[in-house]
Amino acid sequence: MTCHEAVAPQWRGRLAESGIRPLSTLLDEAADVTRWPGRWERLSKPGLSGRQRWRWEPDAVDGAVVYIKRYFATPAPEQWDRIRRQCRQHSRAYWEYAQAERLAQEQIRVPRAVGYVEEMRGMLERRSAVLLEQVPGDGLDRVWRCLSAQRAPLTRGAARHELVVRLARFVAAFHRTGTCHRDLYLCHIFVELDARGATPPRFTLIDLARAHRPRWRRTRWIVKDLAQLDASAREVGATRGDRWRFLLAYLDLPHGAHRARSFARRIRRKSDRIFRRMERQSRQ
Repeated sequence: MTCHEAVAPQWRGRLAESGIRPLSTLLDEAADVTRWPGRWERLSKPGLSGRQRWRWEPDAVDGAVVYIKRYFATPAPEQWDRIRRQCRQHSRAYWEYAQAERLAQEQIRVPRAVGYVEEMRGMLERRSAVLLEQVPGDGLDRVWRCLSAQRAPLTRGAARHELVVRLARFVAAFHRTGTCHRDLYLCHIFVELDARGATPPRFTLIDLARAHRPRWRRTRWIVKDLAQLDASAREVGATRGDRWRFLLAYLDLPHGAHRARSFARRIRRKSDRIFRRMERQSRQ
């Protein structure tokens, strides 16, 4: 059995000032993390089997908010997925920490890494935890619904078109790093928006736990990412024109390009299946 941990350089002193015990404390499922100095909030949502999520505001670091994910009793399918598509030697917590650092170095806005800790038995993850800084803004789906209800200027005309193009360029830049997200819904793209459209939007990609860098059949994974984004955009009222404009900007192609139409058909087929599933879930 092996244990590893790391703390980002800019956070080593800040954690020490906060009176934090070693990160290995987080590997004890029964440990009361709320004994760490600061304000704590446990977060929950469906499908968190074997995981815990926390929001932490350290007392000694003004304005800082850290999100913590703790992994326990990892199911066999998730173990296999990590070994096959992400990393054999390290845990999911390490993987998300490492991806956050790597993508930030490649100028993609993602949550800033704070630290991780893991306990491994060979290639099997026993337990792990990752700490990431809070990002500004809110999920693009929630922001867009709010702005649409207000009939904000950003939701109409040239400002709307510009937002779509900038989003497409952001996603394209992310994919150019060789990474695919595998959970690329609008809720995982945080955004800071000016409702008037006077200043450019600032996007941040969150939830990198399932991201991977496929060596084969990469287009398949890109199509999956774009189909997830397409389905969630349809759910918040994106028009066919919006989605076509997005794809042309993503591919950097002129209107009517044959490649864009071929790509659009592949995305639409997968998007239709995802959208139908989302509709069924919303009725339950």
